[in-house]
Amino acid sequence: MVTTIQMHEDIIKELNALKKELNLKSYEEVIRELLRSEKRLKKSYFGTFNELHEFKRDEEEDERLG
Repeated sequence: MVTTIQMHEDIIKELNALKKELNLKSYEEVIRELLRSEKRLKKSYFGTFNELHEFKRDEEEDERLG
């Protein structure tokens, strides 16, 4: 299904700029890319210590906990 949407001229300018910057062929591709990027987890969602590795218990601690 194809549809037409109304937008202010400033939004069209921004879409054009993104289309050129991302080397995309259509507004549809720009909008899809924006939706994809919005759905991805942002690095900031991983907290202040995003450089930390996965937590693993020590063998000694496992023995103490039984």
